[in-house]
Amino acid sequence: MARSKRITALANLTKGYQTVVDIGSDHGLVLKEAIDLGYVRFGIASDINEKPLKQAEKNLKGYPVKLIQSDGFLLLNEPFDLAIIAGMGVHTISAILNNAPKEEVVYLLQANDKIEVLRQYLVDNEFKIIDEHVVYDKFYYVILKVIRGNMSLDEKDIWLGPILKKKDESKPYYQFRLKQIKAILLKVKGEMKKRWEKIADFHEFL
Repeated sequence: MARSKRITALANLTKGYQTVVDIGSDHGLVLKEAIDLGYVRFGIASDINEKPLKQAEKNLKGYPVKLIQSDGFLLLNEPFDLAIIAGMGVHTISAILNNAPKEEVVYLLQANDKIEVLRQYLVDNEFKIIDEHVVYDKFYYVILKVIRGNMSLDEKDIWLGPILKKKDESKPYYQFRLKQIKAILLKVKGEMKKRWEKIADFHEFL
């Protein structure tokens, strides 16, 4: 099976943490790779459904990982210092974060869509972005590294990312996004067109 650049990127970002919980862990591949790399001492694989947990159990046999069937954080009582919430829609991630612990924990968030909506949610719910990464694996995926805290983002930061826009490696991603936005501009009119023209301007000058 071909190695997933997205999985590897998430696994690499676990370096330096002791106990990592993977919410919606699916087959447990992020924890497996993180432990194989020696980055994680103990993992918690969590999923709302039993079937993917059974697959994760097979993949993680012999690994220092505890498996818990839970709706997000609701049934997690184990201490951890890093939580991964990746590979799902922005509204699902937001719903999971609504029940996130109040303790000082770092979160790796990777939404499959509408990253600007996730950034706005973080602003509105007292989370702070401390780093951003983009990885190309058939599609572009943006990974946010987040802690609890306050931040203020203007519209440009919401769309581009306050940290990602400063990274040279993000330029191909912005070029791709600009192409998408220009395609949208051909289909919209009126106030909607003005809004997308403004967003295109954000990307045009990077």
